[in-house]
Amino acid sequence: MFLSIVSAHLLYCLVTAVWGSEAQDRLITELFLARNYDTLSRPVEQANQTVIVKFGLTLNILVFVSDMDQVMKTNGYLTMQWDDTRLIWNPELYDGLSVLRLPVDKVWQPDVALTNTVDRQFWPNYRSNVVIYNTGMVLWVPPFIFKSGCDTNPLYFPFDIQLCNMVFRSVTYHAKEVDFELADPPKMELKDYSEQPSGSWDVASVPLARLYRMIYRRRGASPDVSVQLDLLVARKSQFYVITFLLPCACIAFLTVFIFYLPTASGEKLCLAISILFSIVIFLLILIDILPPSDIMPLMTKFLVFTFVCNVISVIIETVLVNWYYRSPKTHRMSKWVRRAFLEILPKYLRMRRPAKSVKKPLFVPVSSSISQPTNDTTSLPYKSAMRSPKDSRTAGSVHFAAADADTDGTAFAMDSNGRDGGTTTVGRRRPTMVKSPSGVWAEERDRVVLRDVLALGEYLRAYTGFDQAMANVAYIAQNMEEQDEEGDVSDDWKYIAMVVDRLLLWVFFIGNAIGSLSILLNSPHLYTPLEKP
Repeated sequence: MFLSIVSAHLLYCLVTAVWGSEAQDRLITELFLARNYDTLSRPVEQANQTVIVKFGLTLNILVFVSDMDQVMKTNGYLTMQWDDTRLIWNPELYDGLSVLRLPVDKVWQPDVALTNTVDRQFWPNYRSNVVIYNTGMVLWVPPFIFKSGCDTNPLYFPFDIQLCNMVFRSVTYHAKEVDFELADPPKMELKDYSEQPSGSWDVASVPLARLYRMIYRRRGASPDVSVQLDLLVARKSQFYVITFLLPCACIAFLTVFIFYLPTASGEKLCLAISILFSIVIFLLILIDILPPSDIMPLMTKFLVFTFVCNVISVIIETVLVNWYYRSPKTHRMSKWVRRAFLEILPKYLRMRRPAKSVKKPLFVPVSSSISQPTNDTTSLPYKSAMRSPKDSRTAGSVHFAAADADTDGTAFAMDSNGRDGGTTTVGRRRPTMVKSPSGVWAEERDRVVLRDVLALGEYLRAYTGFDQAMANVAYIAQNMEEQDEEGDVSDDWKYIAMVVDRLLLWVFFIGNAIGSLSILLNSPHLYTPLEKP
């Protein structure tokens, strides 16, 4: 009894100090002291009656939606309204006072909490005042900052839409004791959100739903009611498109230009491996952004597809570099390779190889083979092409048979004074008359040159070692011609590598374009316009 008197006195002193109005003081005394108000009992006249709580949510700020932690943080305030028959009064008796504002702990409250929170904040930490009307209606609008769980689906990142839920229910009361009623239409209010919209997400829809279910416990089944907010948010993808998707697409198409880079530059494999490392770096960045799950996002599929293409290009380029540096000394080109890569494929790829220039033979010996030079001058290859004056048909003349591209097997005869003694045809084809740019006929020019050379050779023939020198010249000439032939075969291998490069350039370009577009454009949200709630 003593404690009750002391409590009433302290409450009276507090009310007098805070509100100060005599009518308000009398009203508070009447409602809470005279009527013996109990904050633990439900505001109903009979135990089987249900307290109807009108529930609403208002969003101020969507702070973030974390893909990695699967958490949504929101800032807003709750709206709860119910009727308390114990708080009804006549305003005429209290100087027309129809509204009271008191601490929430002074009245009964439906202990509503956020059940899917990810931290210890189950209810608003700021306990704002309640507004009490003379009709017994109690209005409580507490602000909140909640962190709730959000089961994100990264499949269509960065063109994804996520559905995050917030579930509110009474902790101690079941549905027959405390029930919820939603506004019409049942959705979250966004009137304050438009002033501070999120920079990373667009709010697509905010429906509220009242969920009713039966909970089976040891003492039997009890009805349970809750309010669920389905917050549908769409990611603003422009940032990720510019900083992530566009560089990845450019790196993917760099793989195509590996086949356009000349093999002789020696940078093909370096470029391919550099691209490979870049793709790995983007994959590591993506791993830090998205949560680990069994679902493979489209961006991961795209990067893995690009990674596989790049690995294949590295393997192929290694083979092509090997082909490029082949020579007839190490490899033999088969007929089908020559026909497929030198005759058939270049036609379809619109590749035209420059025509090979007809090389003038440096020395054509009479014998079919030339061996290493020896001191035995009787077997020299040019001996049969050299006649002495005694064996000549024309007295006082020397005949020398030399192969020339323009003379075509025609031997010129000169007398001992170096004058032209006519020609002796040793071949079948007559020389072709080709006019030089200077206007001098090629046949006449070669005739003069050959005459001077034969005269010089006749002069030098009298010196010791002339025959050995001629044998060495013949050997050098034959080796140079063999090197030219080997060079032609090596050029064929290089051209085959170019043909395969051109073929793979088109194959990888088409494959990368089709694969990239089919993966990145597979998101259904790209074609669905976002409707504002």
